[in-house]
Amino acid sequence: MITVHDTWATHITLASLEVTGESFRAKVHYRVQDHFGLDDTDVLNPLYREFRIFRLWFTLQRWNEYGYRPFITEMNATVEITGRRGE
Repeated sequence: MITVHDTWATHITLASLEVTGESFRAKVHYRVQDHFGLDDTDVLNPLYREFRIFRLWFTLQRWNEYGYRPFITEMNATVEITGRRGE
């Protein structure tokens, strides 16, 4: 399993907002990007050095024909938030 422990870029947009009396309803859109790039510190870590996949990944990421680009993951989610004033 690969998890996102840090993000590279985050863009949050208030897509809609409806206020009625004391209550509200909002739709918020999240766009988050993360990269799976490895740097020298990663590949020299004693733990990661033991796994061939990390050495291969590091090499492929730096191969001239790939243009030294990390692997990018983009996550998008729209969340509806509701509540009342003072909550």
